[in-house]
Amino acid sequence: MQWPEFKAQFFGTDFASGRATLALAELWQQATHGTFDSVSKLSRHHATSNRLQLHYSYWQPESATAALVLIPGRIEAGHKYLELINEALLAGYQVYVLDHQGQGASERLDSQSQIGDVRDFDDYVADLANFIQQIIKPKTNLPLLALAHSMGGGILCRYLQQERQQEMQQQPHHGVAAAIFCSPMWGIPTHPLPHALALPLSRVVSQLNQRCSQQSWYIPGQGPYQDRPFANNDLSQCVERYQWFRSLYQQFPAYQLGGISWRWLAQALTACQQMQKGPAPQLPCLLLQAGADQVVDNAAQTKLWQRFSQSSDWPTALSAQHLLADARHEILFETDEIRVLALSKINQFLQKLPVTGS
Repeated sequence: MQWPEFKAQFFGTDFASGRATLALAELWQQATHGTFDSVSKLSRHHATSNRLQLHYSYWQPESATAALVLIPGRIEAGHKYLELINEALLAGYQVYVLDHQGQGASERLDSQSQIGDVRDFDDYVADLANFIQQIIKPKTNLPLLALAHSMGGGILCRYLQQERQQEMQQQPHHGVAAAIFCSPMWGIPTHPLPHALALPLSRVVSQLNQRCSQQSWYIPGQGPYQDRPFANNDLSQCVERYQWFRSLYQQFPAYQLGGISWRWLAQALTACQQMQKGPAPQLPCLLLQAGADQVVDNAAQTKLWQRFSQSSDWPTALSAQHLLADARHEILFETDEIRVLALSKINQFLQKLPVTGS
């Protein structure tokens, strides 16, 4: 099997005219939706100790020759990825997408709050592992490609590192064949706070928060969800796709998520530190970096990639790194020109991969 290649199907004018919106709404209706248990339980202040219910969606066209798992970034619902899902389905993929705990249609630690919070970053990683092992693998034996954005890229990196550690210990692993990282969260800008101070401070304030209050505290300058205007946004230069995303979150207000807690920051910074020390995944990887990214740390991406490249078992010839100089953080929600370029880099990566049996 040759890995299916992606081709852009909609352009900014299709979103402006409403054609893309109608087609993607119909595609969402065609999905199969389900839930499964997170490793995380509801808030310690909740009356029950039930585990959070995680929402997922999938599409299984009969003609598919490969499978794709999408791993969204922070605040994102899988629903937001319909444009890419449509392209993947037409290319020949089955598609599976998970809403992380606290996001999209999945349950939150505090159902009454819009704060971005997590008890342990490894809970995200364990949820992804269970999604692949318990939901995806029983439904398909097709080779699995993983594509992750931002925080999802951090989750996927830790998942692959933990999987590699299991391989070293001759334990079974879950079988991702190749990975694509788009603007991955392998480091977080902490200005104006010095980076060396950010982790210990966030840990101390997080511990104080848990002792003093039943509600998680936002970090300074952040609060509940805001429907931010397109002007001066850090995510995308495509006004049509940006407005489509904001309209989707107005249509589905349960998706709305605000800023982060001190605990989330402490956990995310700890995870980034672990990534920089963890083993290189032993599978082909593609890194797409956004040159105008103001959300994650490109220098940390490059540092980790260079360390992976120096690993003796890193598949250097099959892996690739590309900087999209003009792109903002959300590469796959960018202008038509940037999206087409990103898809071409993905296709170049896929063309190099060995033919795989289905």
